[in-house]
Amino acid sequence: MNKQFNPKFNASSSRLSQNLKANPCQKSPSSVLNSVKLKMLKLLLLLPVLAQALDSSFASSSLLEGLTQLMLSPSTNQTTRCGQELLALHAAWQRHEAWALKAFDASGSGYANILMGDAHFLGSRVTCQAVNQLVLRYYTSKQQHLLDSLAPFGFDYRVVYVNSTTRFKLRFLHRPATLMHIGLCVPQSCERDELEQLLRQTLAVQPLEHQYMELQPQLVYTKKPQFVGRFLKSRAFRLLITLLLLVLLLTLLSNVLPKGWSRVLDCFHVPSNWQRLSDSSKEIAVINGLRVVGAISLLILHVTWYSVTSVNQTSDMLEGIANLWLHHPYVPAMLEVFFTISGFLTVSNFLSNRAQLQRLAEQPLSSNLVAYLKSLLQRYLRLVPMQIVLMLLVTVAISYYREVSLLHIQEPLDDYCAQSWWKNALLIQDLFNTDYLCANWTWSLACEMQFHMLAMFLLHLYVHRPKLVRRLVVGILVANLVYSLAILITLRVQLRFDNAFSELTEGFYFNPLVRLQTYAVGGIYAHAHVNGMRDGKTPLDLVFPGRLVKSLAAAAVLWVIWQLKLEANDLNTHLIATAIVIVRLVYSLITLHLILANFSTERCSFVIRWGTQLLQANCFQFLGKLTFTFYLIHPLLIMCFNYGFSYLLPSDFSLWSIISIAYTVICFAMSTVLTLFLEMPFNRLTHLLMSSLATQPGPASNNKNK
Repeated sequence: MNKQFNPKFNASSSRLSQNLKANPCQKSPSSVLNSVKLKMLKLLLLLPVLAQALDSSFASSSLLEGLTQLMLSPSTNQTTRCGQELLALHAAWQRHEAWALKAFDASGSGYANILMGDAHFLGSRVTCQAVNQLVLRYYTSKQQHLLDSLAPFGFDYRVVYVNSTTRFKLRFLHRPATLMHIGLCVPQSCERDELEQLLRQTLAVQPLEHQYMELQPQLVYTKKPQFVGRFLKSRAFRLLITLLLLVLLLTLLSNVLPKGWSRVLDCFHVPSNWQRLSDSSKEIAVINGLRVVGAISLLILHVTWYSVTSVNQTSDMLEGIANLWLHHPYVPAMLEVFFTISGFLTVSNFLSNRAQLQRLAEQPLSSNLVAYLKSLLQRYLRLVPMQIVLMLLVTVAISYYREVSLLHIQEPLDDYCAQSWWKNALLIQDLFNTDYLCANWTWSLACEMQFHMLAMFLLHLYVHRPKLVRRLVVGILVANLVYSLAILITLRVQLRFDNAFSELTEGFYFNPLVRLQTYAVGGIYAHAHVNGMRDGKTPLDLVFPGRLVKSLAAAAVLWVIWQLKLEANDLNTHLIATAIVIVRLVYSLITLHLILANFSTERCSFVIRWGTQLLQANCFQFLGKLTFTFYLIHPLLIMCFNYGFSYLLPSDFSLWSIISIAYTVICFAMSTVLTLFLEMPFNRLTHLLMSSLATQPGPASNNKNK
């Protein structure tokens, strides 16, 4: 239509000209048109960038969805059977077929709480089985279209382990970050190498949230959790089976043949071993009770500790273990009870044997070397057999869970045992880095063996030089207190769990020299007990004479503890170092006063008498003889249960309390079996061997007989 014959156009043109005259700053139609063209040109130039952003934003956070979408790309090899079945899975998912929906539903998707330490998105192995198998057939007849819909080809449940690094993610101390666990329900035809190649390409296309969090996921490996049995061919499994079969054979023979037929077979006689296990008449009742309380306390500590170090490093678990270590330090300090008891028994047993002391006193000091070596051999044979059994159990158990567990084995103890078994066999594992040891919780047994060597040397010297040894022991104790305080100040320990852990573990907690303090205190009290305390005064009474001095010392201890409760002193390294030394010493003194109250309660307070009666209960007397095996196996059982779970347990106080009770019952039950059939026979064999060595005539007696 011609513009000049259009009255509407003419009217609008006249109004526009009037507006331009009225407002000279208003843009003309040509300038408006040029502005629109410029904006369209900018939009065209930004289209590639927008397309890339949209591609990233639509990239699925579901790894299986990303894997199937990858197969739609022309550059991906679609000719393999795995590729064809992934395409069929994607098409069935688009058509909302039930079997395909179950496969996607069984796979882990959506990364939640990554920044605060969560790394497990396992989906459901049971739902993946429902893709190929009929489930709930006898449970319901409803929604049969969901249950009866099965895939036309086989599916397997796999676990993908991804290392996702980002500067925002919470790191657990100095240990390696937990690998991300993602469950996948994929066709059985997808071999491991082909699947891992496809997964690397899938992880290269990052969702938008990955870009925001700067995640850089890298595939580590994949696994089909199932029993393969490769560990059955290992040397450790063969040695363990051989040992168990030999013990079983000897046990059967000892119960079939008449008692006394063989002294060796009598060591494996179950009824007599059970009688020995039940008889506590020759035991110090309070010590058995203290052992049980200490063992259960360490189990409570290790339930959280080995859960964190093996599988669960989420923020709520880290908060729980930090509260346990920092706000309840009396739980980890229970280890001092065992060193105190060991020092007390070593010295008291030696000094109570008057016949041995007289025989050693009649011989020159150089002739006591044989007796000293025999005592070391006896102690070594007391500790090593169960240590060897534990190493075999650890190697076989961890190798088994490598195959069947859905979770990544954070600490490959089976490899560590193959490399460093000789350290445990020689009881010197405490002199090495505990991060790479086989059954690293046995470091305290190595400390105990080394302390026994020092104690027996000083005791044999005490027979000939008592004053010198007393001065040496007091000097060792004072020097150790100064050393402990100095090393804590040097480490600059703070009331922050990451700082306390990184500084205290290798530098202080696992330091054998530090543990000598409580061992020496136990020996000093044993010496005072055997030789008779004047007027009933303990070594503490000699250091702090009078009630006033004791009250001032107690007030000072309470003041230090109260100061630690104040938030302003969380970074006061000198106060923290002093508190750690005092708490360890107080624990040792309480333990020893409870032991002395077992013999006499006349001068004891009501609290000490009540505690003594409680620790002397019959149940503690039986369980006290199981604590050695209990201490050895309970960390292994905790790790095995953690690796056996399909899901991470929430860090709920009530739940973990129930779990700790269950662990205690299970560990004591297993300790009863191992003690009855392994530990006690080995101990009796050791006693038989040492008795035969003691009855052998020496060179002098042989010449005299001739």
